Amino acid sequence: MKHIYLCGPVTGRPLEEARQHFNSVSQKICAGHGGIYIRNPMQFCPPVIGWHEAMRLCISEMFRSDGIALLQGWQRSKGANLELELAYQVHIPIVFIEPPVRPLYLTEVFATAPETQWYYNARLLQFRREGVEENLAEERALAELTNRYLDPYGFEYINEEGK
Repeated sequence: MKHIYLCGPVTGRPLEEARQHFNSVSQKICAGHGGIYIRNPMQFCPPVIGWHEAMRLCISEMFRSDGIALLQGWQRSKGANLELELAYQVHIPIVFIEPPVRPLYLTEVFATAPETQWYYNARLLQFRREGVEENLAEERALAELTNRYLDPYGFEYINEEGK
């Protein structure tokens, strides 16, 4: 069983909205993928604790996971950015399971998860070889990358070694 930690923005938005977002994504992942256990901060962090204590709990759970799944809005979250940096430094695989809010964030996605840039570039090259007009080729490559976030979530490259 793969243990996936959900990482996304909580602070600065209504708690119920954050809870619904995390729980909805968790349900979608579980419905579409057998053998995946979700570590959802909205389920293990009591709402009465402060940010620092919540981050200690979250980081502990993240370190016991096989990978992390980033939700939309991670770019504007101090906690998500901290978790992302730690995951990157200790080689915990990162999956962007929701498309970026705007294409502007693609450079951040590419910098954080090089496999996404590889996928985008491979599709772009294929479209160019097929003679697709440059602007259309870029649009199609971006659309395919965005669709890739939604299915199959990219969990196939997360292994379970040592778990």
